Parts: sequence; structure tokens; C-alpha cells
Amino acid sequence: MVNDYENTLRGLIVQIIGGDDTSSYKVTEERIVIWKAKREAESKKSNGVFYENRLLYYSDFYDLESIIIKNWESFLPILGNKKRFEVFFSEIERCRNTIAHDLKNLITVYHNKNEMKEDFFIEIIKITDNLGNVFDSTFRGSKPVLRVGDVYELIVEANDPKGRNIEYGVLWVLSNDSWIKQFSNRFIIEIENKWVGKNVTLIISASTPDSEYINQSLKSVDLTILPKYLSINLD
Repeated sequence: MVNDYENTLRGLIVQIIGGDDTSSYKVTEERIVIWKAKREAESKKSNGVFYENRLLYYSDFYDLESIIIKNWESFLPILGNKKRFEVFFSEIERCRNTIAHDLKNLITVYHNKNEMKEDFFIEIIKITDNLGNVFDSTFRGSKPVLRVGDVYELIVEANDPKGRNIEYGVLWVLSNDSWIKQFSNRFIIEIENKWVGKNVTLIISASTPDSEYINQSLKSVDLTILPKYLSINLD
């Protein structure tokens, strides 16, 4: 049901606003850049085989509500009642998150029963970035390459079976930086010159600061960071 609803909304938006790159979705340029990065990654994985080219289909679920609300006058004849749409969308999103949480919980409990029999601990399930990479136990991709000035977005999916508040953190290894800690699982990082290197490691953590014992999960992401493009004066 959730997937059907999401796909129906995407189809409706394409019908009303359009499906090409110039369509006015009224979202931030940052979101457009992220969508294009996901599409580019999908294009590379397809190896010339057909893939979805419409930019909207690389947006996140919550983007759809934002697009419709910001373009409400165009959707009013079809959706009719704005408040009803918002309430129904929230219910679908809640259901969607519940399904995802339950699945992550089952995976973590299975992991704990088989490897940590005496207690239940937090686990990072996967990390995704705005280049289309999914860092999980099956990741076999190549090392992402970034350049100074790029914006790198990471979304950390973690689960604590006891339902405690989760704090997320990132740390650049071999730098003088401190941990960046926050309760949001979405990190948006502008790549700085001090991180340039062929083999750069970013540590991602998820922990429950309110627990009575150390409850932390760590994963690493290896990167190559290039210097900023140099402008060439031809005069």
C-alpha cells in the first residue's frame, strides 16, 4: 500500500508539473543536486540498460509532500482538501517508518541472539550517501571520490531494540577535528581542504547516551578527496 501510494503521488506530480529536469518543483537547489547524483549513480550501475531517467523518481518520500504543498494551487482541483491530504500523508509516512523500524528491529534482534546473547545493543544497519552508495554488510563498491567544496550527504540508519534515543556522530580520522554529534541521522558535510588525501577514513557512530552502559556502533567509510579545481588563466 505504501509503495502504491508513493508511486501514485510521483505519477500525479509528473502529470501536473512535469517530469523533466526543468520542471518547477519549488524545492531547494540542494535537493536537486542530490537527486541528480542518485540518478547518475543509477545510470552508471545500469551499464547501458534502461533505467528511470525522470529526476523526480530519485527524490525522497518526504520531498513529495513538500512539492505538492508548495504547488498546492495546481493540485487543488484533484486533491481538494489540503488538511486532509497532510493528515493522510502523515499517516502513510508513520506507517512507512513503522514498517522500516520493525524490519530493522528484527534484523538487530537476530544479530543479538546469535552474537550477543547476554544483552541487546544498538547496530548501524546501513549508511547511504548522495552519490548513490549504500554502505552495509554487502557493500563491494569502489571508494567514493570527492573534491574540496563538494557537499557530501550521509544518512545513517541505526536501530536500538530498547527504543532509546539515538545520537549520531562523524569523525575524520587523522585530523584534529572533534566528533560532530547530533540527534538527526542526516549529515550534510562540505568537504574542506584539510581532508584532502588518497585514503581518507570517516568514522560514523550511533550510540544511546542515556543507557546505563556503553552502547555504541561504529562503521567506517573510506574516501578519496581531491583538491579543488584550479582555474587556469589563459591571458
